[in-house]
Amino acid sequence: MAEPERTDQEWALQRRIEDVFVKLGEKYGDLTGRVETKIKSTVTFDDVGGLRQAKTILKGFALALTAPDLYRQWGIEPPKGILLYGPPGTGKSKLAQALATTSGAIFYHLKLMNLTSKFAANTGDLLQEILRIAMAEGPAVLFLDEAEALSLEHLLPPPQAREASARLVAALCEKLDAMSTAERILVVASTTHTDALDPALVAPGRLDHLIEIALPDPAAQKEILELIRVRTEKTAGRPLFEKIDYDKILPVMGGMSGADLSVIVRRALEVKVRAAAESAGAAPVSTEDLLDAIDSYKGVRGVVEKIRYGQYL
Repeated sequence: MAEPERTDQEWALQRRIEDVFVKLGEKYGDLTGRVETKIKSTVTFDDVGGLRQAKTILKGFALALTAPDLYRQWGIEPPKGILLYGPPGTGKSKLAQALATTSGAIFYHLKLMNLTSKFAANTGDLLQEILRIAMAEGPAVLFLDEAEALSLEHLLPPPQAREASARLVAALCEKLDAMSTAERILVVASTTHTDALDPALVAPGRLDHLIEIALPDPAAQKEILELIRVRTEKTAGRPLFEKIDYDKILPVMGGMSGADLSVIVRRALEVKVRAAAESAGAAPVSTEDLLDAIDSYKGVRGVVEKIRYGQYL
């Protein structure tokens, strides 16, 4: 999706945040590929296939940023944090971005596996700094991606990991507790392994709203495939697919995530790229082409998952 045009105010905000993060990088180390910001997120809930219940719940949480006084009219404070949990590749990152888009909030994407791998236990100090920046700049969704990385088990032996992780989590919780809802910040964390999280993170007033992001059922898989088809055809500016027979496709895709489906469609399209290079008239992607791509993907799926997710399988 193309970036929307920005106002002068948004450009000024972008420059100001970039300058702050440059200074933060000078203090702690290079943050490239570890922290990303979007002043104006473009991903919407319509871009996420399936997950109707989760999307409905998250749309409601947008009120914490857009209309916090509604909570106070009912005698409560807006929520501060949400935990999205479920298998890899189910759309947790997209949902967090869509929440920022709906709320008109700045989106901060903190890739905790990358951050902790570089800064280890010092990540706690960095997270506090980033939260301070977010609180100073107005409505924001702060996305803690792969929150299981806070356990530090991927870096240290168990005894040292537990001790260092406890300090890191304590620093984060201290900032969450001190955070005022008047600053309109929603902290959204995601994890594929709830058993690796410190229970302190989900204590009341912290990441205390848990939302399961499950693997798609066949109806959701069809919706996801149609979204992928529309997006790729829009990018190409022409039709790329024949009419797909979902009665043949869906029964062989059990247990596959949205990320898996994206890979399968890409593989089918890559075959067409190679065919087009050899001859001028490559046919559109057919049901049989997709079935071939599914078979091929299934053959290496186990190996791919072990490489991609390592010890967290």
